[in-house]
Amino acid sequence: MLDKKQALTGIILWALVAVAFATLAGVGDFVDRLSGITAPEFAVMLVAVTVGVVAMGSCLYVIARNLGLGGSLIETIFLNTSVSLAHNLTPFGQASGVPIGAAILSKRFEGNYEESLAALSMKDIVSFAPAIVVFIFGGGYLALYEQSIPDRIRPLVAAFAGFVFLLCAVALAVYRYPEYMRAVIRRLVAGTNRLASRLPFVPSLSPEEVDSRITNFLDSIAQIAGNRRTLALASLFATSSFVAQGTLLWLTLAAVGVEVSVVFAIFTVQASLLASGLPLPGGSGGVEGVQVLMLIATVGVSREAVIPAVILSRGLVFWTPIVLGSITLLVLQLQGTFD
Repeated sequence: MLDKKQALTGIILWALVAVAFATLAGVGDFVDRLSGITAPEFAVMLVAVTVGVVAMGSCLYVIARNLGLGGSLIETIFLNTSVSLAHNLTPFGQASGVPIGAAILSKRFEGNYEESLAALSMKDIVSFAPAIVVFIFGGGYLALYEQSIPDRIRPLVAAFAGFVFLLCAVALAVYRYPEYMRAVIRRLVAGTNRLASRLPFVPSLSPEEVDSRITNFLDSIAQIAGNRRTLALASLFATSSFVAQGTLLWLTLAAVGVEVSVVFAIFTVQASLLASGLPLPGGSGGVEGVQVLMLIATVGVSREAVIPAVILSRGLVFWTPIVLGSITLLVLQLQGTFD
């Protein structure tokens, strides 16, 4: 489960990132711009955050229901915030958050650990679908038609969209040879298991158990991937979540007086989330840095104007699942789920 020291480290790291960016923008100017945001403007921002949380939780619910894991829609939405909590507060972000999240789900849902891990893995895979649409079509639109994009930046945006398109082609080639990928995964896991057996105090599994767990995991992935209705609904909810995050950035920028198109705000959020793959809790520092650099380079506004909006939008996205996820984990502990 989530280690308290790791969680505290994640919180401190994000606080240090926020302080560093505030210092870069000028603490006085940073505070003045945020204090100028009105209550109605902030309320609309909270609506955007809520839409994102509900949509991503609904994405997990659709996938979990396909696997027969049980759990109501409301319960799954709150459980997904505990998964996001693990993403945001563990040292390796997504890489360590998914296994911890699967452990939480397996304690609550009817399925085993491998099925819960498959559900979260497929949610992450499905979540990349809206990013593909934004990168390819949004990037093409920005490169060709968006007037606020400087001419020197347009080739970079177009090249980025082309790169994502190339990745999609490679992924399609992999999809055509699933048995080969099964063999590769088995070799990787078996090698990792053999290495673990040589380390002190690290448990290892028998080859038969490793093969059984891999088969269970891959069969669960195949079951989800084979249901087009599940994939369509999950992709729709994931898209809604990321559009809500982009809209949130657009709203915070407008609240501090920075005008950008909502399409560019959504594109910026999607591009910056690639930094969440860095070995940092929730991509702290990396995601914010990418957003600030993209906005300064393309819109041409000062960092003093952009940084408060970015920190506010990222703060809401970062802290909402921490608060809701902590409450969820506390309720589960009181119910004896983790006994």
